[in-house]
Amino acid sequence: MYCKYCGSLIDKDSSFCSHCGKRLNENDTKSLKTSDKGISLHKYKSKKKVLFFVLGGLLLLLVIWLIVSLFNRKQIADITIDKVSRELAEATKNYDKLYDFHEGLAKVCKNDKYGFIDKMGHEIIPCIYDEAKDFDLGVSIVEKDEKTGAINKYGKMVIPCKYDNINYFGKDSLAVAFLDDKSGFIDLEGNIAIPFNYDYCDNFSEGLAAVRKDGLYGFINKKGKLIIPCQYTGLYNGSGFCDGLVGVSIDGGKDGISDDKWGYIDKTGNIIIPFQEGLTGAPFSFGLSVRFRGGVTYDLNIYSTKHEMPFEMAFINKNGELASEYFELNNIQGYRDGYCVIKDKTNRDGLINTSGELVIPCKYSFIANGFDDKYVAVGLNGKYGMARKETGEVVIPIIYEMEPVDSWTFKEGVIPVKKDGKMGYINEYNQTVIPFIYDAAYAFSEGFAVVKRYGKYGYVDRYGYDTFNF
Repeated sequence: MYCKYCGSLIDKDSSFCSHCGKRLNENDTKSLKTSDKGISLHKYKSKKKVLFFVLGGLLLLLVIWLIVSLFNRKQIADITIDKVSRELAEATKNYDKLYDFHEGLAKVCKNDKYGFIDKMGHEIIPCIYDEAKDFDLGVSIVEKDEKTGAINKYGKMVIPCKYDNINYFGKDSLAVAFLDDKSGFIDLEGNIAIPFNYDYCDNFSEGLAAVRKDGLYGFINKKGKLIIPCQYTGLYNGSGFCDGLVGVSIDGGKDGISDDKWGYIDKTGNIIIPFQEGLTGAPFSFGLSVRFRGGVTYDLNIYSTKHEMPFEMAFINKNGELASEYFELNNIQGYRDGYCVIKDKTNRDGLINTSGELVIPCKYSFIANGFDDKYVAVGLNGKYGMARKETGEVVIPIIYEMEPVDSWTFKEGVIPVKKDGKMGYINEYNQTVIPFIYDAAYAFSEGFAVVKRYGKYGYVDRYGYDTFNF
C-alpha cells in the first residue's frame, strides 16, 4: 500500500511510514488497504479487457477466413435450371465428351480425364480423374492412379483413393469395397462399416447381403453378422433376396461330375424349396419363378449316352408347386414388374402376366421388359416400337431404329428414337417433340439430354433448344 502523506510504497501491515516517519492510525490503514484493492481490481479489469479484445480479434479473423473461403469456393448453379444457356453452350466446347446431369452436376471428359460441371457450365471439379461415376447420395466414386475413392460435390476427397474398387452406394448409404483381394463395406464418410473379411460381397437386398468365403456363399446383415453360413456353391447371376427368398445351389455331383442342384432358402437360412434338378435359382417376382425339364441330358454312369427330350419350362409358386403348365419354349426370362418375356420354339418373343395369360403373342424378334412401367420395347425385322404391357397394343409404331438400352423407356415424357439415320425425341403419342437432327441422342435427366451433332457433344433441353445454336 502507499503512504497517504508522502505517497511512498510501504508494507501493508506497517503502522507508520518508513520514508516520512508519520504514524498511520487504524482508519488510515483500512483506507489504504481498500485503495490498494481498488488498484488491484482496476488492473484485473484492464487485463480482462485486453483478453476480450484479443479473443474478439481472433474470432473476427476466423469469420473473415470463412467468408473468403465461401466466396472463393465455386457455387453450384441451381439444380432446377432446365433451359440451355449461353454459358452452358460455351462450356461444352471445352470437353471431348459430355454425360447426364445427376444431382445438379454432369460428368465431363477432357483428354481422357474426368471432372464435373454444373448447369451453367461452371467447372466445379476439374478433369483430373481417370474415371468417375455420376453423383449419387452426394458423392461420386472416382478413380486415380488405379485406385478408387470418393469426392463430394465440391471436389473434396471424402474417401481416399486407396481401394481397388468401390461399388455404388445403396439406399442404406453403404457400398461394397475391395482391397487386396478382400471385400467389405464402407459408408459415405469412408468408415469401415463391415470388415474386409470376405473374398466377395454383394450389395444388400431386403436387409441381407451375399458374401463369399473360400468359394462358398452365405449372407450377412447390416451389422456384419453372418446370418446364413457360407455353405452354398452359387447364386443366380449374383441375385440377392427377392420376395423373401433367394436361389442358391449345392454341389450335387456324382461320380466326380459336377452337377449343381438349386433350391430356395428364406432369410433365416431355412430351406423352403428343396434342392433338386430342374430349378434355375431365378429370383421370385410377384410370387413366381421358373423351373424346367427335358433338353439334352447325359447318363452319369455311361458318359457317352445322350438323351434328348423337349425342353419345357413352367412357373412355380413360393411353395415350389407348379403355377402353370409346362411350355415347350426356348427360354423364360423371369418376371419383372409383373410380366415375363418368353421365347417359343421359333425363337419369337412374347409377354406373359402373372396369371399365365399371353398378353403379347410370340411374334416379335425382340421384347425388352423391365425398363418402363407401362410399356415394353418390341422389335420386328430390324425396326422397333413400343407396346402396352397390359394389352399388347402397339402405341409407338414399329418404324424406328432403336439405339441404346436407356432409350427403351420414357423419361421426362419423351424417348429418343432413330429414323432415317437421325435421332430425335417423341412422346407417348408418337408426336415429334424434338426434331430428328442428331447423330446420337440419349435419355433425359434433370431437364437435359446429351446429344451429338457435327461430331461434337452438346445438351438439348425439353423446349428443344440445344447448345449448338449459340
